[in-house]
Amino acid sequence: MKQIILVLALIFTFQLNAQTAAEFFVPSQHKVTWLGIDYSHVKLIGDFNQFLGIGKESVVDIRDEYFNNWNMLILKESNKYDLKGMLRKGDIFYDIAMIKKINANCPIETLEDLNTPNYTKEDITKFVSEYQLPERTGYGVVMIAETLNKNQKEAYFHFVLLNMQTREILIHERLRSEPSGFGLKNYWAGAIYDCIKLIRDVKYHNWKSTY
Repeated sequence: MKQIILVLALIFTFQLNAQTAAEFFVPSQHKVTWLGIDYSHVKLIGDFNQFLGIGKESVVDIRDEYFNNWNMLILKESNKYDLKGMLRKGDIFYDIAMIKKINANCPIETLEDLNTPNYTKEDITKFVSEYQLPERTGYGVVMIAETLNKNQKEAYFHFVLLNMQTREILIHERLRSEPSGFGLKNYWAGAIYDCIKLIRDVKYHNWKSTY
């Protein structure tokens, strides 16, 4: 009897850890959790204090107000920021508490820069290894912001699909998007929307073919 229980436990453990990149693209019972947009490593390039001549915003304002606002937009306007369509999933769970805490505590002095850092896969792996992930099974999806570049009118995000139990990164890609809209909030929200469209229309098919 003990042997049977042990075998069943091993099978159950294997199933929990069996999430692969290939399985992500087929119907399965694995849960998919949206973790949010991590801005804790982002670099703001250009003059964000006087944005398009419509008001002054400090770096503190951007961290304490806009990082949260941009994350909440995806929850509040889920029809527009369509993660289900982006990932071809009928259901997605949302748990952005960890990312909100990380964003709120990122140091102000590291936010402004003159150049994009061009984060590597090794950099992203290190960032993810420091996450205090929710105790869940299945897949986690996070976007890690690298640069909001006002001068070049572009943003870079790293798309990350990971195994929630093992923290193993299953899919990673650095993506360029273009901001649009009026006002600081809408302008950079436009970059998020552009990134979602890029994944939905192009990258999803590429990843499915690759994995």
